[in-house]
Amino acid sequence: MVYGSRDPVAGARLLGDENSAETDKTGHFELWLPPGEHKLLIRAAGFQDLSVSIKLEDRQDLVYEYRLAPDVAGNKFRTVVRQQREVAVSSTTLRDEELRAVPGTFGDPFRVVGSLPGVSQLAGFLPYVVVRGAAPGNTGYYLDGVRVPILFHVALGPSVIHPYFIDQVDFYASGAPVRLGRYASGIIEGRTRAARRDRAYGEFDVRLTDAGGLVEIPLNYKYDRACLAEQRKKARSKKTGRVKREECRRGPARGSLTLAGRYSYTAGVLTLVQANLKLRFWDYQARFDHALGKRATYTAFALGSFDELGEKSNPTPFVRFEFYRLVQKIRHELPRGGVATYSLGLGLDRTGLSRTRSNEWLIAPRVDVRVPVGESGNAEFGAGIDQEVQIFRGATAATASEGWKLESLTQLFSDRVVSATGVYAELLWRKGRFDIRPGVRGDLYAQVGHSPVLPQARTVTHAFGIDPRILVREKVGERWTLRQNVGVYHQPPSFPVPLPGLESFGFERGLQRNIQGSVGYELVLGNKLAITQDVYLGRLSNLQDYDLASLSSGKLQEIDDLVISAKGWSYGLETMARLLPGQRAYGWAAYTLSRSTREYEYGGRAPSNWDQRHIVNVVLGYRISDRWSFGGRLHFHSGRPYTVQIGDQTASEALLYNRNNRRLPAYFQLDLRAERTWRFRAWSLHFVADVLNSTYSSEVIACVLQGSSDAASSGAGAIVSDASCGSRGLRYILPSLGLRGVF
Repeated sequence: MVYGSRDPVAGARLLGDENSAETDKTGHFELWLPPGEHKLLIRAAGFQDLSVSIKLEDRQDLVYEYRLAPDVAGNKFRTVVRQQREVAVSSTTLRDEELRAVPGTFGDPFRVVGSLPGVSQLAGFLPYVVVRGAAPGNTGYYLDGVRVPILFHVALGPSVIHPYFIDQVDFYASGAPVRLGRYASGIIEGRTRAARRDRAYGEFDVRLTDAGGLVEIPLNYKYDRACLAEQRKKARSKKTGRVKREECRRGPARGSLTLAGRYSYTAGVLTLVQANLKLRFWDYQARFDHALGKRATYTAFALGSFDELGEKSNPTPFVRFEFYRLVQKIRHELPRGGVATYSLGLGLDRTGLSRTRSNEWLIAPRVDVRVPVGESGNAEFGAGIDQEVQIFRGATAATASEGWKLESLTQLFSDRVVSATGVYAELLWRKGRFDIRPGVRGDLYAQVGHSPVLPQARTVTHAFGIDPRILVREKVGERWTLRQNVGVYHQPPSFPVPLPGLESFGFERGLQRNIQGSVGYELVLGNKLAITQDVYLGRLSNLQDYDLASLSSGKLQEIDDLVISAKGWSYGLETMARLLPGQRAYGWAAYTLSRSTREYEYGGRAPSNWDQRHIVNVVLGYRISDRWSFGGRLHFHSGRPYTVQIGDQTASEALLYNRNNRRLPAYFQLDLRAERTWRFRAWSLHFVADVLNSTYSSEVIACVLQGSSDAASSGAGAIVSDASCGSRGLRYILPSLGLRGVF
């Protein structure tokens, strides 16, 4: 067994002078030896060798329990980031323990995406990501194939999913398979793990701001009847004996249950700093798996998340986000290796912005079928139906006197029903050195609801998008692989920043579209380093972006004054060098050279508000021993643009002649992480210290008018005069100290 846990070590070899044995999948072995003293060497991949001595007498049977300590240099969880190796898929896949070991992420797997090529963050302390120059709202989040509106709690909160509930994270900057759609930019897909079925498992974590836990329980074991009868007979003979049912199990359990959750006591901590601030969040997750015969399995997955930010003196919070999901899925194994998956997702999303609220009810049935093609097994055909019914119910207490036109609010918060019907098909083909994955996806959207202009009237709007995509990989040598992809990606109208319950409004605007392609390679140098490079080009059309010109001029009255439709280009070069697994050190260096432009109706072509030319991330960790590990993350990015009035220009003239002609200052950040592990016989305790922005750097997020306290009227994309521009930034250090127990 593993020292410090109750996990068995399968495949361990016991080497003696003459005889040898190997452990089975449960960690058990049987070795026959003659009487006398014997020395054995126990060896297993990823663990330190263990030498033992035993002494046997004639006709004596002995039972031993051996525990192997992990080998630091050969520990498999040092695989930090690796490329997914499916047929013609080009995505960065994050798996196993390394998801939680990147400094500055506070152990959250989804935050690691912010350190990959092609990705920048809205701010260093905010988890919203900007992928290849598109707005954060153009990046989609999937969990087990079902869309979720957000992945993180508000402000500095962690992810809405317990970190150890996640089995792997796939990040697609482009080239996502056609089963994933309805987003114009990147897609982040998280996959939960089924509970183990050999034994119960649990863990807890306590941090400065929150506490959580996870429990895995196997259900419905199979037992050997003859063994049970023998155990009962022994128990009766001893009178006080116990029936040892665990010794009669026949393999793993047929079902399992996972329960996880987290609760924040941030409000009490913040009271020490700001007495009037109120911040609350919590989340929960549950997953049930059970076999349905030999060829089918049933999975039910439920999760929920709640966030609230406001003032204690005001019963109405500034912001309230909450969403809930219940997903039921049946996976059926078809003849010749095919697989059919049938799922039904139910959800509720709620957003509260002061006195305005929006509720979205979601019904999402889905069917996905994969079957092999031909006798060689080199091809697979996949097809599916992805249906969503979105039912919106809104409420607002805002009035026209607050500066908004009521029809604009009605457009966002009106009662309406949206149907999104998607069908897709693809072929996965592998022949010699080539992997090819062509596919196509079509989505039809229809909306029925009240007119924003005439509330008594009902309107019907619709839109249709077709997304052809193809991905190709070619292995040109033992260490060289070329990869290319090109595709079309459509998305319904959305907010530039994702908000639960605010989507699919105004189909008369048309769909957002991104036609994007990339060309790159993968190169492996020895057994230590892998290098990837990709050049990408994207044509963006009808993207929902924001324009702060109306805020600066005080003329904001309609949604269209803030959320505008724009088109443009995005292009750049992404480079990553990463250490391969099996080493004490782990990490990668990523550099993104990018350009994102927009063709504004007023001002012509100019840098996008999301444009950042240079982004550098260097992640490096080192495991000194099985007790201590240290790591650091260095982050640098250049500033986003804003508009400066030159001379005696008016705001309108500045937008027309020199939009986004200045940039905010560059930003440097260093995150640090240290972990100390104590291993006991059957459990372990981990102390983790994680510091975000240990250099106390100031991150400038806005350029404000001198003497003005209205930060909302400035920022990237705002208009100020050159003389009145003053940097508005945040200087912070965010430490996280916590204990984690695993048993």
